[in-house]
Amino acid sequence: MTGKILVVDDSRLVTDIVKLRLEMCGYEVMLAHSGEEALERIAEEVPDLLVLDVQMPGIDGYEVCRRLRDDPRFDALRIIMLTSTDDKHAAFEAGVDDYLNKDIDLLNLPNRVKLVLEML
Repeated sequence: MTGKILVVDDSRLVTDIVKLRLEMCGYEVMLAHSGEEALERIAEEVPDLLVLDVQMPGIDGYEVCRRLRDDPRFDALRIIMLTSTDDKHAAFEAGVDDYLNKDIDLLNLPNRVKLVLEML
């Protein structure tokens, strides 16, 4: 499996766990720890997929998603929201392709990443 994935979460523990899990499946993983940093990294190099948390200081995950969806340069970018919040409606309204709960779905993340990347 190949693909470049940007994981965005203000918790370094979460980003480290997700990075390890995805790298074990053959993905190339980059990290960002804020919405601002994510937008900067994406402007420099567009990944195939964004794994994005909602609750972060500064620009939250919903706003990151909305900004990316409003920019035609990022039309092909797939976004999975991985969060502990339960507001799926707001996530899909912001433009995510899939929604996973950190507490329940973390083990399923590689399978969901594969499915979302196949949407390209």
